[in-house]
Amino acid sequence: MNGLLAARLAPELFSHLVLLVPSACYLNHPPDYVGGFNREDLEGLLDLMERNFLGWASLLAPQVMSNADRPELTAELERSFCAADPEISRIFARVTFLSDDRANVQPFDPPPLIIQCREDLISPEGAIQYMHHRLPGSVLSSLPIGGHCPHMSHPHETIAVIDEYLEREGLPRRS
Repeated sequence: MNGLLAARLAPELFSHLVLLVPSACYLNHPPDYVGGFNREDLEGLLDLMERNFLGWASLLAPQVMSNADRPELTAELERSFCAADPEISRIFARVTFLSDDRANVQPFDPPPLIIQCREDLISPEGAIQYMHHRLPGSVLSSLPIGGHCPHMSHPHETIAVIDEYLEREGLPRRS
């Protein structure tokens, strides 16, 4: 979402966009929008972050990673959360989880690639479909993997999808 917002502000700096499990809003707005969380759950998560930063990291990391068969990935993500400055992380989390950027999702030319994962608790299918429908012509690629971090859990599959998009767009690919 940050990339899409930046491209709106400075379109001359962006030729194409790859949106990795994007969400315009993490809050549910029934009945029309499923962002993944109700406000009480997010407030509880943010409260836990205030009271027990390490506990928050250990609770959230497995849900974000969602690759129980590869606990080393969850541990890596948890270490990353714990290594971050708690105050900055709290501000970032509050802004990220409570922002509603649905009105800012406007067509981008050329249409972006949207990468979706199955069973992503952070950016559920409804949020991804919202982005896809609001970005006419966007290319939606669904990876048959769980979690919110395909670049960490399945980098080769993620790169392959990006390479396909770049080839389709006539852009240089990795060597």
